[in-house]
Amino acid sequence: GFAGPVVADGRVFVTDFAFLPETKVMDGAERILALDEGTGDVLWTHDWPAAYRNLQLSYATGPRATPTVDGDRVYVAGAGGMLLCLEAATGRVVWSHDAVAEYDTTIPVWGVASAPLVEGDLVVYIVGGEPDALVVAFNKQTGAEVWRAIDVVMEMGYGQPIIYEAGGVRQLIIWHPSAVSSLNPATGEVYWDEAWDVQGSMTVTTPVKSDNYLFFTQFYGGSLMLRLDTDRPAAERLWQVAGSSEMPDGTAALHSLITTPIVEGDYIYGVGSYGELRGLDATTGDR
Repeated sequence: GFAGPVVADGRVFVTDFAFLPETKVMDGAERILALDEGTGDVLWTHDWPAAYRNLQLSYATGPRATPTVDGDRVYVAGAGGMLLCLEAATGRVVWSHDAVAEYDTTIPVWGVASAPLVEGDLVVYIVGGEPDALVVAFNKQTGAEVWRAIDVVMEMGYGQPIIYEAGGVRQLIIWHPSAVSSLNPATGEVYWDEAWDVQGSMTVTTPVKSDNYLFFTQFYGGSLMLRLDTDRPAAERLWQVAGSSEMPDGTAALHSLITTPIVEGDYIYGVGSYGELRGLDATTGDR
């Protein structure tokens, strides 16, 4: 698997994938394990069937999203579109959703990668449901759908939903392959949208906020800086820099693929798509 471990209340939660011997990399079972933090002993496991036939072959090796622990519950997302809520102490399934079966989700080529985000009484999840459920909020206790938002016009992408305080409210930032969207996390109402196409739907790095800057970087399209309004939930494009290509000799800014950059004061530090450490002027995008 590609997911990180999460530690809470003396337990370590990790995910993996067990292949069926006859198909090797195609079918099997995704699994979450709870281990004792002090000894490493396995406290419990839970698995569910997963088919990786539509994933890029070299990445068909397990879940991507780190589990999310909230109180006595743990929420886990599989690469094939399963979302589960389990008791953290026992592994008993409280509720689950199959995005493919219930929301007509098309699994992206590198698998579902977004971790569940707990916000108050909700769990926010990038479902990719067609036609109008790219992001869905579920009641975290029952699993009932509370709201859905954003039409699916391209692949669902790989972005991590994140909440930032700006303009006097909490804003749920969803970076998807056709735009950056800000939502009211309680209702799903769209505060604002900023169009930005992402080739290959590779919305991977996490959006970074510093003061009223909100920074994004992608493999092919370079960098985008938004300025958040301080009085209301709104944003404007401060600059966008892409260069002639993502190759080191063609980039004028920062073309990150996976590594999330750092914004400190008026400077951005990040690793480009081919491994170069770069510093940018946050006010202009100049390298």
